Amino acid sequence: MNDYTTDEELSNKIKQWWVKNGIAVMMSVTLAIGSFGGFTYWSSIKNQKAENLSINYSQLLMAFNESRFDDAESLANAIIEFDKSSNYATLSKLLLAKIKFEGGDTSYAKKLLNQVIVEGEEMGLDTLARERLAKILLQENNTEDARLVLLNSNIKLSDGSLELLGDIYQKQGDLTAASEAYKDALTNYQETDQDTRNLLLKINMLENINTKDNE
Repeated sequence: MNDYTTDEELSNKIKQWWVKNGIAVMMSVTLAIGSFGGFTYWSSIKNQKAENLSINYSQLLMAFNESRFDDAESLANAIIEFDKSSNYATLSKLLLAKIKFEGGDTSYAKKLLNQVIVEGEEMGLDTLARERLAKILLQENNTEDARLVLLNSNIKLSDGSLELLGDIYQKQGDLTAASEAYKDALTNYQETDQDTRNLLLKINMLENINTKDNE
């Protein structure tokens, strides 16, 4: 499932998180310089820890982009073990899930994605994790669980989630619901100038099926 491997959304989420949190990190450094005693020491330790995580995550991305997946997996596991509660750990789980998925270990990939759904809300990664988990479940023909993964959330469905929901409904044989989901996704795609060619093919296919059924 090639669209599972598209990481533009993940890249954008990382950039957004850094813009939001980078200032806070710099402020904590400034406070540490201007303070004394225990607070200075605590800030120093905290900043060093954050710096180490940042460096290790950069190395993880480099290994992944260079297709050194064994190295990437080792780095991801190290980051997760170093600080399970950090945002870097959550990001690492998302990449590790992709490595496991592409390596055929879908069970572990699903486990990691479920963790990101719970832990990744602050960074907005829960939506992306839901989409990826739903795609795996759909590939396994587990359509009802895939549908529930997308819908069991208070967050408004993203454009990609709407299209995926259409795929799920189509697989379930509910062509009316599939058509509605596709058209909602199409409206959103057009408003944001996204490529609609693949989606239009799906909509046209459904219309052809409905035409033949009505003949």
